[in-house]
Amino acid sequence: MNLVKKILIVHGDAKLKRRLVLLLADAGYDLRSYTQGDPALETARVEWFDLALVDAYLSGQANFEFVEALKKVQPTVPVVMLVPQLELPLIVRGIRMGLSDVLPTANDLRPLLRRVNNLLKPNQQVAGDDQCLSVKEMAEAEAVLQVLGNPDIGQSIDPFNTPDFRQELLKGEKDRAQLESKVERLAHEKAALEAEIKTLLAQNADTSRVQTEFKELRTQREMAAAAQAMIDQKARALSEARSELVRERSTLEEERKRLSETTQIVSPGGKTSEELAKEKTELDALRAKLMADEMRLREESTRQQQEATQIAQERRRWHEDLDLLREQETNLREYEARLRQLQAQLEADRVLWFSARPTSRSPFQDDAAVKAAWEKLQRATDLLEAERAVFRDERMTMKEVESDIKRREAKLDETEGRLTEQEKRLRGLSMATATPFVSKNTTPPGVAPANKSLKMISRAPFEMAKSLLGRKEGA
Repeated sequence: MNLVKKILIVHGDAKLKRRLVLLLADAGYDLRSYTQGDPALETARVEWFDLALVDAYLSGQANFEFVEALKKVQPTVPVVMLVPQLELPLIVRGIRMGLSDVLPTANDLRPLLRRVNNLLKPNQQVAGDDQCLSVKEMAEAEAVLQVLGNPDIGQSIDPFNTPDFRQELLKGEKDRAQLESKVERLAHEKAALEAEIKTLLAQNADTSRVQTEFKELRTQREMAAAAQAMIDQKARALSEARSELVRERSTLEEERKRLSETTQIVSPGGKTSEELAKEKTELDALRAKLMADEMRLREESTRQQQEATQIAQERRRWHEDLDLLREQETNLREYEARLRQLQAQLEADRVLWFSARPTSRSPFQDDAAVKAAWEKLQRATDLLEAERAVFRDERMTMKEVESDIKRREAKLDETEGRLTEQEKRLRGLSMATATPFVSKNTTPPGVAPANKSLKMISRAPFEMAKSLLGRKEGA
């Protein structure tokens, strides 16, 4: 929809002002013309202009007081200064004040019309110079206007110089000003909504990146589950090995008691009882050390189980955080759909209003509805920004939890390797101490022998235990 451009003309020469009005009105522009600055400023306070043509000598001398006052009322309006002839100081001062152009008002005003068309219709095909009013036609129109303005003649032939017609014109101007202000406000709202749509599209791209991160987190969760399954399997194997070690030690204790009850230890080398007692004391110390290692193994196993439980709890919290992130993603999509629906509704209402008849009532006549829609859009935008901030914080928290889980898994693997080494060392010691003793039957008289195939006890187990104990102390 192409709106008619509105131009403000302020010139002290009434004749030249009339020529400008005739020329620009023939070009299809909406005009407001004045010979003084004060009424022009009053009109600028209630109407919005697309261009202002201002005489440089309003008060008889070159000053820019009116231009400064007009810029305070409408800061964005382009201003073209009209001078009788071009002067370099006046042009330099106008450029410093931000004027769009400085043009001379010669007898032929067609160059001025071309410059106005370039400023207001840069992308439109305008009429050529041959279709504009010629100098002769403008002179005839000025003569007619002078006749209509004569109080002796104009009262009888002017059909428009009636109060009713002037009142209708004033009413039409007010209605048009209101409609133009509403159209301008709707244009600003449309620009804001387009910016919001661009922001939502950028947020949609962020959502795609979040989905990619979700996939990566899911893959890492599967890897963590596989690592946890391996840890559980190793923990079960360690528990079985520990129970097997306990059974072997109990079997060894039973064999030792049975041998101590049914046999008498004999030293083939001819060692005395003091030496045998010393070796027994060393074996007891070795057994105590083995028991201490077993207690450490139990403590390490308990600590490992506690860490496994803690990792399981953190994994469950991780799953809950993932569910929360999915729910937030769904909320973001719902907000985006609502904003798109609101923008589509505003566009549909605007199209319906412009396509209706001029006498139809505008759906935007009630400013409260537009304000309510705009406030609703602002609230939705604030909620969306808050959700994005919370989502970023939770994503950082998830990364920290993931790094903490990796550190604990590395520590758990290190602890498992240490426990495996201790278990191997304890198994070697148990096998050394479980070597069968060689003894001879010294059953007292009157007591039946417990085992006829029992041999004499050798010194091999004592020597092996002493060597193992020496290596362990040296290490």
